[in-house]
Amino acid sequence: MEKFEGPLDLLLQLIEREELSISEISLSKIADQYLESLKAVVERDPDELADFLVVAAKLLLIKSRELLPSAAPLEEDGPSLETQLKMYKIFWEAAQKLEALIKKKRRIYFRDKLPASIAPRFAPPPSVTMEKMHAVFLDVLVKITPIIKYPEERMKKVVSIQEKIDRIRGLMDKTPTMRFHEILDGSSDKTEVVVNFLALLELVRSRVVNAEQSEEFGEIVISRLNGGDATPIN
Repeated sequence: MEKFEGPLDLLLQLIEREELSISEISLSKIADQYLESLKAVVERDPDELADFLVVAAKLLLIKSRELLPSAAPLEEDGPSLETQLKMYKIFWEAAQKLEALIKKKRRIYFRDKLPASIAPRFAPPPSVTMEKMHAVFLDVLVKITPIIKYPEERMKKVVSIQEKIDRIRGLMDKTPTMRFHEILDGSSDKTEVVVNFLALLELVRSRVVNAEQSEEFGEIVISRLNGGDATPIN
């Protein structure tokens, strides 16, 4: 993986490497690769790492929708991750074009080479006044919003699938049969609910537990199977 400047830059590189279009289906396909790439940002500044974890949570939500297409959709805060990535790509491509133009027409003037009679000055068109520039600048500031906007309370806790797998196995050691809502006790937000469900799917896939649902949207009953083992997720 090439160097990346932020979570959206990493996402864009993964999608372009796989030659995918920007869509929720594509984001679901590269979710595991994104989580694997987070190992490279563990040593970054905590504030910067928080941005990567927010995107990781959104990718898990998108992947859960693909696994459960009939589930009721959850309301997202702000623009979707697909919209954010499309916007980022537009700005990234524009930046590449500007950089190419600058490199192509680069001119360097040293102060001691300029004629002494030429004083540095800013000479805008006569119609551009200081007042107009100030008004335009304020208008731009009002319209600018962060690409990733998230409430501070969403960063209180980082939840891993492996952590939830270990917790479910611990509960099943004490109670061989239980209901899914009992696993969710103490879950603080929708992201933690999604991670719990992904952990349950991994345990079912590994044949550690069996999950049954007698009716649509009914309670999920979980029972432990003998001889199963879940492979740890690194």
